[in-house]
Amino acid sequence: MTSIAVSRIYTIEEYFELEKNSTVRHEYYHGKLIEMPGESKIANQISKNILKKWDDSLEKQGYCLYNHDVKAEINARKIYRYPDLVVASEQDDNDSYVITKPKIMVEVASENSFQRDSVKKKKEYTAIESMQYYMIVSQDEMFVELCFRDKNAWSFAFYENADEVIELPQFDLKITLAEIYHRVKFGEAKTDIEL
Repeated sequence: MTSIAVSRIYTIEEYFELEKNSTVRHEYYHGKLIEMPGESKIANQISKNILKKWDDSLEKQGYCLYNHDVKAEINARKIYRYPDLVVASEQDDNDSYVITKPKIMVEVASENSFQRDSVKKKKEYTAIESMQYYMIVSQDEMFVELCFRDKNAWSFAFYENADEVIELPQFDLKITLAEIYHRVKFGEAKTDIEL
């Protein structure tokens, strides 16, 4: 394993090489490395629920759905992130480790990451030309924000009830909040809704 000094500035080539050998993931932000902590069981369950619901449909349409460990290029040679889920065309395979033209990204936000996911990352992700949808899913309460490209502008919708249906019509995808939060417990209260 290679030792990584988080405080120094790295070139993009150094970053890619370090990430191949590192046991800890790092996002890249203008030469700085941001260590990615492990995720909670709730975040993992939410990501798994969305992946399970969408994966087959996306595959039939010629798209791949990746989770957690695949980098997305946000700003070439300046910003690389590890979204919780990222969708790209099967043709987006020039690099084995990086998605360069993401279509959909999902972040499962904790209390600590919600501000970054809903402000900083929203600004970054919605600036990507290929992006169509960005979904921010709270792991602390039943709440989802969907950002979607509407021609040349971005619009936003909010969901907080178990029976609400989130639709991504460009990819013929639907998911209810009940499906997103299946088997998820908030503190002592269980929100496991029968599907």
